[in-house]
Amino acid sequence: MNNFLAGKRHGTKGSGWLFITFRGLNHPIMPFSHSNVLTFRCLLLPSDSTFVLVRSLLFLLLAGVSIAQFPVPTHAAFEDGFIGARAFAMGGAYAAIANESDGLLVNPASIANLRRDPESGQSAQQVSATTARLHVGLSDETSITQNLVSYAYSQPTRGAIGFLWKRLDAASLYSEDYLLIGLSRSYDFGTESKRHISFGSVVKLLNWDTAPTIGADGLVIEDLLGRSRFALDVGMIFRPSPNIPIALSIQNFNTPNIASSDSLTPERLARQVMLGIGIITRNSTWGMDLVFRESEVNVKVGIESQFYEESLTLRGGFRLENLAWGTNLTLGGGYRPFRSLRIDYGFLFPIGGIRDTSGSHRFSVVYDF
Repeated sequence: MNNFLAGKRHGTKGSGWLFITFRGLNHPIMPFSHSNVLTFRCLLLPSDSTFVLVRSLLFLLLAGVSIAQFPVPTHAAFEDGFIGARAFAMGGAYAAIANESDGLLVNPASIANLRRDPESGQSAQQVSATTARLHVGLSDETSITQNLVSYAYSQPTRGAIGFLWKRLDAASLYSEDYLLIGLSRSYDFGTESKRHISFGSVVKLLNWDTAPTIGADGLVIEDLLGRSRFALDVGMIFRPSPNIPIALSIQNFNTPNIASSDSLTPERLARQVMLGIGIITRNSTWGMDLVFRESEVNVKVGIESQFYEESLTLRGGFRLENLAWGTNLTLGGGYRPFRSLRIDYGFLFPIGGIRDTSGSHRFSVVYDF
């Protein structure tokens, strides 16, 4: 092994965890079983408005503290929550401000807000495609890639439906696939016509697989059977004020068992709770998410500003993983050559965690019709 990563087994006989050590920091990546010899390589995937805003921030803080009191005693793969280049460049702070087809993976309620002109009452459709290279420049030249395709259709009076496929591949040694279908509906209420709430749910099929473990003699030592499981996500976006969305998203609600098919010991995918808030103005959008997973609390903050009649967008953000374990800065932008077409780029610069690389890069193409 090189000086960047080292692996070790930890757990009971017949089942355990594959740990990846990055400069002394241990992190589980996937369950494995039935082997005392480990030669498998893998990588870490790694005014009134003011009053409403203050109230909303207090709500997020109190809710987060309450949720943190009840961590779920599970941990497994499928931890990567990044989607398109827009969200990537904003640090992943997307739960409340998402209004595009790829938001289905973060908050199922978001696709109900897909329509570009809420006042028109017309339906809207969107398709997006994303490709990414993660941790470019690893010392062993391993290539980690992601690809994502999403589609959503929204009709104001009937709701919205969306589809998403995402794949992560680590040098053909380890892979994860997501296949999602989601529904969402928005409701107006109160005396103000622009005050509304959206609800959504997603059923997703998750699959992971590994390459066989090969010994020094060229023989297969272990060939783990991957696992496919269904998971359920639910979400909500509430707008007490037209420009202040508040979001709640719960992922992996049913905590499915994703241990190897050979394993007799279950390894359940942790339930993840996201609380988000945003501020939306004519030319700028700000978002912040608090993410609770087991005993970890992650903070994501991002902002974007539009220029030249919305043809150019600049974005920035940062992520605090577990409040201190890892810090990442993100930057990016978007360009609209036509009103219905947008090209986005996002870049993540690692300050903590996986360092000494050229960062992670993500490109997206978004088309409205």
